[in-house]
Amino acid sequence: MDAYGNLTSVEEFFNNRVRFVSYLDPDVAMGYFPPDADTNGAHCARVHRLSAGNPNQTVWTSSPASPESFSLSPDWAQYLTWQCGAGGVLLTQPMADPGDGSLVFAPAFKVDFLQGDCWFALNDFDRDQVVDISESGTAEGNAIIAFPWNGGANQIWRAQAV
Repeated sequence: MDAYGNLTSVEEFFNNRVRFVSYLDPDVAMGYFPPDADTNGAHCARVHRLSAGNPNQTVWTSSPASPESFSLSPDWAQYLTWQCGAGGVLLTQPMADPGDGSLVFAPAFKVDFLQGDCWFALNDFDRDQVVDISESGTAEGNAIIAFPWNGGANQIWRAQAV
């Protein structure tokens, strides 16, 4: 972890509460939003401007899925998935504990650090897509989508421990 509380290794993510902040703007974070017309009843990930208040809307809990990947959850009953609603917005889905001690196999995310510091791309398990701010739009509620890596600032994140 660096002096500002940004995670700098994959190991630091496990069982940690984090806030994903975009390279586009230090006021732009990945937020957790209620269902709307684009999500068919599912919660989703959208841009949340930290200056708009409600910082808890941007806190995600990472839990280990394997040594190289993790899942994201705003609570332990919903997980961020690679499933998309209208316009490509990433959805969260309920994945309840089966109650028999079995593991919950939540969708995996992988971090690829870019320059040896705190900035990274948040990839799917096969590294086919990354978490991307749609059209680089930083307005409150803009969709966060899955998109192939192109190196744009809208695909680069840092994670703050919270």
